[in-house]
Amino acid sequence: MPEARRPLETPNIKAPLPGNDQGIPTPHGDIDAEVYRKRRQRVMEKMGSGIAVIYAADSIGEGKRQNLDFYYLTGLAHEAGAVLVLAPEHPQYQEQLFLRTLEVEDNRWHGIRPMLGRAIELGTGIARVSRTANFPVLLNRTILQCKSRELVYLGNFATYNRPVSKELQLYRDLQSRILNCSIRDEHKILPHMRSIHDEGEIKLMQRAIDATVLAHKAAMQAVKPGMNERQLLHVVERTLHDNACDTFAYEPIVGSGPNNWVLHYTANNRTMNAGEMVLLDAGGEHQMYAADLTRTFPVDGTFTPRQREIHDVVQEAWQTTVDMCKPGVTWMELNDAARRVIDKAGFADEYYHSLGHFLGLDVHDVGLETEPLEPGQIITIEPGIYIASENIGVRTEDDILITDTGCINMSKDLPRSAAEIEAFMAR
Repeated sequence: MPEARRPLETPNIKAPLPGNDQGIPTPHGDIDAEVYRKRRQRVMEKMGSGIAVIYAADSIGEGKRQNLDFYYLTGLAHEAGAVLVLAPEHPQYQEQLFLRTLEVEDNRWHGIRPMLGRAIELGTGIARVSRTANFPVLLNRTILQCKSRELVYLGNFATYNRPVSKELQLYRDLQSRILNCSIRDEHKILPHMRSIHDEGEIKLMQRAIDATVLAHKAAMQAVKPGMNERQLLHVVERTLHDNACDTFAYEPIVGSGPNNWVLHYTANNRTMNAGEMVLLDAGGEHQMYAADLTRTFPVDGTFTPRQREIHDVVQEAWQTTVDMCKPGVTWMELNDAARRVIDKAGFADEYYHSLGHFLGLDVHDVGLETEPLEPGQIITIEPGIYIASENIGVRTEDDILITDTGCINMSKDLPRSAAEIEAFMAR
């Protein structure tokens, strides 16, 4: 078969291509194609040698998202069935993209997909773009043109009872067919890169967080006795959509009364009563990036003395750990600090989850949890106390950006303490 076109001279695409309404695949959203090119270059620099394969999602839509490693390196949110190959040793094509086969009649059902050509190369920012039908042959050629014959694994490892990843299965098949072909583990490269956000990513996440803050405020002002949890959820969803969020970043939780202390309650269909609290855990997604906030507030606008007591302990644990957030601090240190506060207050058995997680393209995003925190990482801080016998569950969660000297609470505008919440709800 003929070789693909020559490498791009200028892969930096800063404006939409003419005719992009014709289905030309380009990076989704506000992040420029050059950013994705630099990410791929950084991955190859860290690899040094060898070949890495990253599959896109098999299908997208109806609740299924793009593979996030593939998206992080290409920006292609809607290309299902694609494959990215990174080969820093290749003499000509260090980056290769394979798109699924073009089926012309399918355009009537799912939209226009164009023929391969210069427009697609410019749109994706990748010089060698082919179809997945050619992937087996061109991958073999690429391996044989690389001296090391190393297959570099960038993905996560599955537990023994879960399916083996497509990439790892592919590597094992290739090993059985190509002599002297080895597999090298580099599974930490992408989690570390993805956890440290650049200015463009931080802006997108701030938009998602700002919309989520507005949604939580709207819920606090709308809630009242006799209202159904589902009705309150509609207030949240409408506010998110009105403020540039495409969807929920995860399945939301609206738990009141006996649902208040259930960590992953998602039925969201109970009628709320006076004297109860409602725990709202909901976050919006903007251009693939997630927000994740939780507030617990009284249905009738006033905490009971016992509810306020629990809320104050959670607030103290939250403040103690946020004050510690800075580069060099470890998750273990933060977890231990929150637990000391809650244990001292007598609720050692009522706090049974970790303090937080990385936030980014996924709500529980990848990152190296055993490593100290670094500038550019965004984490959640979310201590909680859950007393089933009293139908009391309180969790407070904010999104915290680690900076060079400390941290910034990206959701600082959302009322947090019991006094702040009561004052806001009384407006």
